[in-house]
Amino acid sequence: MAYHVSADEFERIAADALESIPPALRSQMDADNLLITIQPGATNDDRDEGIDERVLGYFQGSTESTFSPTGYPKRIVLLQHHIERWCRTRAELVDQVRDTLLHEVAHYFGMDHDDIEKTRLHH
Repeated sequence: MAYHVSADEFERIAADALESIPPALRSQMDADNLLITIQPGATNDDRDEGIDERVLGYFQGSTESTFSPTGYPKRIVLLQHHIERWCRTRAELVDQVRDTLLHEVAHYFGMDHDDIEKTRLHH
């Protein structure tokens, strides 16, 4: 059974997860104007890009400079209802939000799934 929270509570959980990222990395993300957004679920545009109910979040953008012509501004999208579906308790939800955010931050910093699999950033 899914564990649901309000949009405000989910945002607080995501903000706490963001705080777990080392300050030097967060400052680089800030300098690059990386957006962290929360959506209830996948949009039609997301689905057209292959994002379905199994996807918990995604990074959109290029790992090139901020002056790159593609995908600016860069963003990480957390899909609230998709994440909630995998969780039965608040503790599981907190862990899953953190794992998903760290996974997408790894993509932002240029890691692919093989790189992430070798770290604890996989979910």
